[in-house]
Amino acid sequence: MSWGGSGGFFGPPANTRPRVGSAIMADPRRDGSSATSPPAKLDDLRAVARDAYAKGRLADAAEAQSAVLAMARATGTQVADDFLFAGLIHHADHRIADSVEVLRDAIRLYPDNASLHENLAVLLLAGFDIAGSIAACEAALALGSDSANVHDCLCEAHQRTGRTDLAVAAGRLALENKDRRFGVATPLVAIPTGLPPAFNPGRPEQNIIAYTLWGNLPRYQVPLLENARIRPHLFPEWTIRVYHDLSVDSGYLAQLSAHGVQLRPMRLPSGVPTHRGLLWRFEAIADPAVQRFLIRDADSLLTVKERVAVDVWLRSDFHFHAMRDWYTHTDLLLAGMWGGVGGILPPPATLLRAYTAWRVENDHVDQDLLTETVWPTVRHNVLIHDSIFQPCLGSVPFPPFGDLPVGHHIGQNAFLHFSKPG
Repeated sequence: MSWGGSGGFFGPPANTRPRVGSAIMADPRRDGSSATSPPAKLDDLRAVARDAYAKGRLADAAEAQSAVLAMARATGTQVADDFLFAGLIHHADHRIADSVEVLRDAIRLYPDNASLHENLAVLLLAGFDIAGSIAACEAALALGSDSANVHDCLCEAHQRTGRTDLAVAAGRLALENKDRRFGVATPLVAIPTGLPPAFNPGRPEQNIIAYTLWGNLPRYQVPLLENARIRPHLFPEWTIRVYHDLSVDSGYLAQLSAHGVQLRPMRLPSGVPTHRGLLWRFEAIADPAVQRFLIRDADSLLTVKERVAVDVWLRSDFHFHAMRDWYTHTDLLLAGMWGGVGGILPPPATLLRAYTAWRVENDHVDQDLLTETVWPTVRHNVLIHDSIFQPCLGSVPFPPFGDLPVGHHIGQNAFLHFSKPG
């Protein structure tokens, strides 16, 4: 999976996925009684924990999973997956040290469990224990793991130590592993035969750069507003569209609108975790009024480098475009670095119905969704510009124009550029 530069991913096996919709997963009571009060059976407690996690109630999930571990220990029915899920909950709550402690306890009980070593490696990387992370990855590989997560982790860890040669090798293994797993699936839709329709620069309202936004964090609002300012100079044939909810300050939305940004108000249904809002921007892919779309991250600045790459794509025979520009870009499709011809792919609601939640859902749901439901469709009709891993899965170098300063890349968190020194 992609690590996206934000601290990684903790991915227990698919059999620990949240079991949403079960009758035994009533919301824990808010009157002070325990979230783990009846039902008291171990499997029921597990279901309560998974339901609470799936709905974003991390404190309730942690309480229920703690009860699971205690009951399992008392009855001698411990399983490694219980520890994995406890670690996942702590990780989701940004309690990295607690996650590490849980997994190290589990490894003492299950030293031959490759998944425990794999996920410990990810957590240690998030905690900047690079040597420990590499050692845990190597332990997982020695136990027979061929998980893409292990190769993802090694890629970033080796890059941090300056061994970019090892990082590139690991990143290619991660990408190839994911393609072997997901590329063989039957595509959800067929790409039209023949060449894609010609790009029409005279209709910018049909050419959409789509973003998602909720809340009022400067990390996202500052770069996004800057993109709205520079769009007329860098992407004049395109229109920025922002899918947002009511939590965004109305004055800020007015600033975006004043710069020609299309605003699309959205709302998550009750009980749906906040990270599902990441999928709002995918609404553009099936909008009948959209001829071409680019999906981007609100915290990343538009660049000349990607403008040149997009222009090459627009003049190509490919219906879709993707970019990889850093060592953490080991997803088949980066959720904020791809684009395509509109009206081919189904809307996100349809993609979600086809999505099997092959890993426990978290804030990388957008990339996991693309991996499983979109990649099988586009893999033979996508121009991939890749500055790190090419040639890999047909990727090619970026055009020789618009190079960024050393250490900068497309898709990075750009808010640091707006921070005042000292």
